[in-house]
Amino acid sequence: MLLEAILTVVIVSICLTFIAQSLLTNFRTGLRFQEMTRSLIVMENRLGLLYATNASDDQLDTYPNPLDKPYDKFTVTARTETVNDHLKNVELLLNWPVGPIQHHLDVTTIIYNPDETQGNI
Repeated sequence: MLLEAILTVVIVSICLTFIAQSLLTNFRTGLRFQEMTRSLIVMENRLGLLYATNASDDQLDTYPNPLDKPYDKFTVTARTETVNDHLKNVELLLNWPVGPIQHHLDVTTIIYNPDETQGNI
């Protein structure tokens, strides 16, 4: 009878350990998903700002620039290269820390500047 009780306790404790590890893994995955979603929102906002201003020079920071709250742990760096009179190649690098690891998201896009074409027509 005592042996059966000890065996039952061991089986239940092993099952509870697996359930706890599963819940913890699910929680970590949820946090990673939340950070990735937040980084995509930040990048989308930054790209929208660049498109709205036709990649004006005051929106392009070549050094890591921290963003405003609630995105204050993100830093963004922009690099631009002029393709021709009407096109700019813009590279954005978004960094954010998750624990001791630094994550990043890179986006490259081409921005068309219609203001410069109207003066030439």
